[in-house]
Parts: sequence; C-alpha cells; structure tokens
Amino acid sequence: MKFPKIVTAALIAASVASVAACGSDDSDVPSVPTVSSAAASADSSGEAGGVTDPNQRPSVATLNQMLNQALDPSVPNSEKTELVEGSSADPKIFDELVKAKQDNPDVTYEIFPPVIPAGPNKATVKVQVKLPDNPPTKLDASIVYVDGRWKLSRDTVCPLITANNVTTPMCSDSAASTSKAPN
Repeated sequence: MKFPKIVTAALIAASVASVAACGSDDSDVPSVPTVSSAAASADSSGEAGGVTDPNQRPSVATLNQMLNQALDPSVPNSEKTELVEGSSADPKIFDELVKAKQDNPDVTYEIFPPVIPAGPNKATVKVQVKLPDNPPTKLDASIVYVDGRWKLSRDTVCPLITANNVTTPMCSDSAASTSKAPN
C-alpha cells in the first residue's frame, strides 16, 4: 500500500474544509467516527456555517461534505477546484487523490469540531487520519476565505504534496503569489 500518498490525499481533502495550520491540542479527539456522527455532533452544537460568507466559518459537517466531494470520482475536477486554494492551476491533482483513496480503502480520515478562527479569513480544524494497524494521527489543517468562498489552504496542502515527491503547478511560487493577491 502507498500510505504516504493516501495520507496526503486525506489531508489535502481535509484541508479542503480547513484553514491555516495552528498549534495542537491532543485532548478530546475520539476514535474515528463516521462522517454522519461528526456532522450530527456539529449540528447539535449549533455550529453553523456555509462556504460563501467570510464572516461565518463553515461547520464541521460542511467541511466533511467538502472532503467527500473532493474524493468523489463522479464529481468533475472543475468543481473540485472550488474546494482547494490554488487548485485551478492543476485540476488533475484530484485524479491522483481519488486513485490514492481507491488504492487504500482502509485508510480513514475525519474532521472534528471546533472550527477555530485563526485571523481574518482564516481558520483551523483538527483532522484525524487512521492507517491500518496504527493509532489515529491528529493533525491541524487550515482553511482560508478566497475567491468568494472558504477553501482548503494552499499552506496546508502543498507541503503534503511536495513531501510525497509530487510536483504540481498549484504549489509553484508563482501560483502562491497569485493567490495572495487581493480579491
């Protein structure tokens, strides 16, 4: 199995629903539940959030929905580029993520509340990744509000991609400076 590649896929997809990376608090992260249980938890806590309001962070349920959409082979890559900052520079990156998920079906991932503000148009969230025969790994992921919607941060995604020896125009210096330009 290609665990590094699927961890990257899971984290990229999770970043699709998260903000800029922050400090870690390893307490209170349960074992890997289903997306529906995390969504129910977010809904019962009153945590709301869409993706187009810069003043309202997306809910965990919304972020998990975005994560599933990013890994859904039936969703066109042109729609997935709305999920990850800078991914319009390389929409085919999602084909690699889908393949990695299909090649490693025993790897699970989940986004957990809360969605934490991390500055103007930024937030962070906890993502739990579980590899077979390994304890769950808790990671921070970031989301940013760019181009009129909340997206997974390039700052979260690109280090994961490049750490797995994948090159993409999405993570080039020129693409990063373009996304930092004011809207």
